[in-house]
Amino acid sequence: MVTIYALICRANDMAYVGSTKGKPAKRMREHRCLLNQGIHKVPRMQSDWQSYGSDQFMIVNLESLNNSTLEIRRFSELKWMDKFAEKDKLYNEHRISMRPTDEAIRKGVANSRTSIGNRWSPETNEKRRMAQLGKPKGHGAKISATKKMLGQRPSLEAARQGGIAACKKRYGTGDEIV
Repeated sequence: MVTIYALICRANDMAYVGSTKGKPAKRMREHRCLLNQGIHKVPRMQSDWQSYGSDQFMIVNLESLNNSTLEIRRFSELKWMDKFAEKDKLYNEHRISMRPTDEAIRKGVANSRTSIGNRWSPETNEKRRMAQLGKPKGHGAKISATKKMLGQRPSLEAARQGGIAACKKRYGTGDEIV
């Protein structure tokens, strides 16, 4: 379910119109967090938040849409934006609903031409291939910092059989395993 909501300032009756698939109360908390940090994307609303205080703002459910398509959601949100804009009481700077900005679109197109995706180097491919074959990484088993400090290094065979602890348990020796 999609909810079209308005974040209204009681002091001047200005409104920010938005939509959410989640709960409107959660969306209000998100707006409040951005406004309290001073980083909300709508400078006019940010200014009023700092001038009038948080207690002057409330969220109102304007419309609930069940099983709506993106087009219906956009149409409904724009309809409510128009109602507030007629009275010159709309905070929204952009009347384009749920559409990336032209700058974002240009960046996306530019990035898609230059980016070739995630390419691995031949060395990385070989390391990944060896790891998938079950070969230990780094030519041996992992050793804790304490064991490295004491000079204990397990053999490749010991590592394959379960590491130092398994060898000590199996062979009953406390000596260094080489």
